Amino acid sequence: MSSVNGYVDRVWAGGVAGWSLAPWVLVSINGASIGSVPCANRRPDVQAAGLSADGRVGFRASLSLESGDIVRVTTPQGRPLRHSPWLYLPRESGGWLPVSLAARHPEYAEIAALAGQLSLKRFRPLFGQPGQVAAVKLEAGEGSRVARFGVAPRDAAHLQRFHERVLAPAGVACPALHQSLRLGRRQALIFDCFPGRPLDWHGPGWEAWLPAVMGELERLQRFGAQYRASLPSRAGRRRSLLNRLLRRALGDALRWDRARGERRFLLWLLARLRRLPRVLSHGDLHRENVLVDAERGEIALIDWDRWGYLPIGGDLALLMRGLPGDTAERLAGGSQAQRFGVVGFTYLFQRLDRPGLADSEEGRALRRRCRELMGG
Repeated sequence: MSSVNGYVDRVWAGGVAGWSLAPWVLVSINGASIGSVPCANRRPDVQAAGLSADGRVGFRASLSLESGDIVRVTTPQGRPLRHSPWLYLPRESGGWLPVSLAARHPEYAEIAALAGQLSLKRFRPLFGQPGQVAAVKLEAGEGSRVARFGVAPRDAAHLQRFHERVLAPAGVACPALHQSLRLGRRQALIFDCFPGRPLDWHGPGWEAWLPAVMGELERLQRFGAQYRASLPSRAGRRRSLLNRLLRRALGDALRWDRARGERRFLLWLLARLRRLPRVLSHGDLHRENVLVDAERGEIALIDWDRWGYLPIGGDLALLMRGLPGDTAERLAGGSQAQRFGVVGFTYLFQRLDRPGLADSEEGRALRRRCRELMGG
């Protein structure tokens, strides 16, 4: 089964629309359920992508939303769709909400607690994900900041050391981490505000920003190679997506019925991916963790919790997830090891995202290319 749960495509004052491979989705507003919605509308784009045989996966629900409302859409198993939760803000709001709203809105409890420590006037949730798992833009007397909530104290301290000892001296483009404030048993991290939008929101043509991102990764890798002995003693505490991907593929390889004839190739691929050079990596570089300010032509990489020394090409494969393997390899370029890492991890991602990849011509072509790159 594909790891893609579906997408929330649009939220407006009167409704929500998107698609999911589940037979129905559950919709809630500000934590209150409004019921289930069937996924039966035709979506030719999903069918063309090979994710649905007949394309009858679309949903549309009628809502009545006010400024600051939060819409969540999940599968029946409780798994959120991509872009869920979604914050509804009408255009006339300018994206900002009054701090007074936080005191009477359960989704913004962290904002209300933070307002007791900082002088706040307005706030703006970012990326449509308020609460424990999101960043929120604040406006105080000294300007705008970004606050990230729900961080464990040990993780907050570790991330501060990484910003101070690696990201700042290496000159990597990322928002500076200013301070950490305790909110109950958790911490709120206060960052510089970067006036950009996630790369994933730029639509067709987002690949034009890849050279800038690759430049920052190369800067990080050079610093990591030069100062490895003096870096923090342990990598990011949260397991990187690449490590979880490798463990998943190994489990599939050891179960013949799930590997669908891939067992020998998967074992070969995993062995060689693990032997690739390890470079200092972001570890969670999906496109929503790359912010782009198109007007100024600048980027920033955010959310460094899963940094670590990982196989070369892994960050780029995750960044380009969804692109065909030959396209990803061409855009990545670099050494043979980097190109193999990109193609190998692309194969592992695609076998999760696209049911039937193993038996398709594209899957066979990716396997052939992996062996060509490694001479196996």
